[in-house]
Amino acid sequence: MHTHHSQPDDVIAILNVDPEAYKNESARFVSIGIHPWYIQEYDVTDIIEKIKIAAGSENVKAIGESGLDRLAETPMKVQETVFIKQIEIAEACNKPLIIHCVKAFDELIRIKKEQQVKTPMIIHGYNNNEQIAEQLIKNGFYLSFGKALLNENSNAQMVIKKLSWEQLFLETDNSDLSINDIYEKAAALKNISVEELKEKMMLNFKNTFSL
Repeated sequence: MHTHHSQPDDVIAILNVDPEAYKNESARFVSIGIHPWYIQEYDVTDIIEKIKIAAGSENVKAIGESGLDRLAETPMKVQETVFIKQIEIAEACNKPLIIHCVKAFDELIRIKKEQQVKTPMIIHGYNNNEQIAEQLIKNGFYLSFGKALLNENSNAQMVIKKLSWEQLFLETDNSDLSINDIYEKAAALKNISVEELKEKMMLNFKNTFSL
């Protein structure tokens, strides 16, 4: 669902790309957005316009990763403003949002409610506790799991065991892991075969990304 690295031809993946580099990106599926860590590096007005234009392209399947991060240098108020602009783009083109969120889940849920967001919102790299996961699921978010699944007794392991299939995705993010490693671990935790898990993830992918 989310990677920063090119993948083998037999892997279906959404490649995260910098909005500035989008014109040179030929990957089948990509996402573009302003990460909260890098807001201060951009002319936000210019980049938002570039994202708006790119969002209509066939291979842009999601907006992001965008979101909120209390550990980032950019003030939260500015982060919220930039995030909302990207929500508006996602809503206008009816494409999902891939979300980076650190220590700001209350704000994230509030914004979703205030903006009355209809497009799918996917929290990538989930590794927080079950209580937060329950709140996110209750409010219609999807959760994507990556390398934290390989850490024994991690929050990610505890949460994925209880999560329903319809709100679940898998990813490698910026790690060098193979997505096969993530699938094998997730299948073991869910007590099903890797092939059955692939079928469920493909169904989620098609439904959520309107393929």
